[in-house]
Amino acid sequence: MPRKNRRNPEFFLPPEAPVTPSRGADTPTWAQAPGYEVRGVGGQKEYRCPGCDHMVRAGIAHLVVVPTDDVDARRHWHTECWKRELRRLGLYRAPTFE
Repeated sequence: MPRKNRRNPEFFLPPEAPVTPSRGADTPTWAQAPGYEVRGVGGQKEYRCPGCDHMVRAGIAHLVVVPTDDVDARRHWHTECWKRELRRLGLYRAPTFE
């Protein structure tokens, strides 16, 4: 009788989802702007982006932008919306590839 090759039962389990950091994610250098503290996050709840007025869904990587002179004015931005805002303000620094 032929031998049956059995796979490890763990083979059939779905792979673990990558852990999205909720704080302290790497912030791209282009996102930094004078007068603002910018940090990358992957929040646990939904926020409304002031750039496009759409929701930043929970668990999606985005940027938290805090004016240095008004901590209560903290806003959660889509990455592309913040990039667009920096261009509008004339503060956008394109990344350089060396």
